Amino acid sequence: MQNRRLPQLTAVSIETLGVFLFFALTFALPSGYSYGATVLLLGGLVYVAKRPAMSLSAEDKAIAGVLTGYFLVSLLSILYLQNNTKSLDQSLRCLLAVPILLWMLHVRFHLAALWAATVLGIASSVGIAVWQLYGLGYDRAEGYLNIIHFGNIALIFGVFCLGGLFWAGTQGRKAWWWRAAFVLGIACSLYSVIASGSRGSWVAMPAIALLFCVAFIDRRNAARAAVAGAVVAIVVAGLFMMPDSRLKARYDAAVSDIALFLKKDEADTSIGARFVMWDGAIENIAKKPWLGWNEQEYAAELQRMVKAGVLDDVALKFSDNLHNNYLQAWAFQGVPGLLALLALYAVPLAGFCRRLRHADITVRTLAFCGSSLVAGYVFFGLTQVILRRNNGIMFLVLSLVILWAAMRYAEAKGVGPRTGSDPC
Repeated sequence: MQNRRLPQLTAVSIETLGVFLFFALTFALPSGYSYGATVLLLGGLVYVAKRPAMSLSAEDKAIAGVLTGYFLVSLLSILYLQNNTKSLDQSLRCLLAVPILLWMLHVRFHLAALWAATVLGIASSVGIAVWQLYGLGYDRAEGYLNIIHFGNIALIFGVFCLGGLFWAGTQGRKAWWWRAAFVLGIACSLYSVIASGSRGSWVAMPAIALLFCVAFIDRRNAARAAVAGAVVAIVVAGLFMMPDSRLKARYDAAVSDIALFLKKDEADTSIGARFVMWDGAIENIAKKPWLGWNEQEYAAELQRMVKAGVLDDVALKFSDNLHNNYLQAWAFQGVPGLLALLALYAVPLAGFCRRLRHADITVRTLAFCGSSLVAGYVFFGLTQVILRRNNGIMFLVLSLVILWAAMRYAEAKGVGPRTGSDPC
């Protein structure tokens, strides 16, 4: 009996190690996310190669389907439009996530590893940020990701820690140790988001706050949650009003960019350039809405528009990066690309949201983390092409797969008590 259990125990250990490394090293090392991802991919490929009998729900199949579909649409559009195959490197990550999903749906990892790695990962981001800001003299922390992704992913780590506060109630005597760790993680997340100066993460916060309220707020804790929310608002306001506040500096820069664009047509700013890129994209999408543009032809069309005085020449600097995930997909992959992107978000988001009021606190917590992850990316994509970089798309699809598999297992097995103690 012991020998029969050994392969299963080994699979659990390997899977748990992969999850731990993925979250713990995301900020700590260059391409830190790739170490855990490699472990999980190898495990998934070995599992699928054995051709085991699989029990998949309709929702599981839908998740696998949208991941596969995203890759196939990217492949077919590149072949048809003869676009640069570089973008295939990113969409391939979605396809490679499928064997990981199948493995994780059938082999359960230790959930505590996810939470511990999340706290360690976001704590390491602070060390990197302090080193870059005060040791290297950077204006904004970027870690080993880039400025925008550093802030966005730091926000998601903080949201995971926020959800973890509720899971901690299932841990008996260890609950307060876990809560202390998650509070530290939230504080580290706040610091790293501010240190990055990424305004894209700000846009996602209202949606995440709404998901939090749906998942965890009821009549019993509404008053305490309101007090906690007021404390958070006071802290943020204090950080905004501090001398040399990074929050206020980024806000003032946004106001200045918009004012310059509206009053003086100054487009060579962060926000002004985006307005020009989006204006050109909307006009050009209307010319080829169904199947999209060849990238070289698109750049040539922008050149023509600039020469005709229709568009500011700042658009030429970003002819292949429209700083909006939706316009990018539509412009260079047509309607199929836009639909594939929307499905990649909508299908898992719907699955997670259906469980936001689940009776089991573990399921509900994982549903909150998963829905917040996807909702965050929905809004991050409004001002950048976050899925265009390996760190952006890998963090999305692997976190999605890990959270989905953990939630489905908790739902099926009834892991943990039906309700945890309320941290509020």
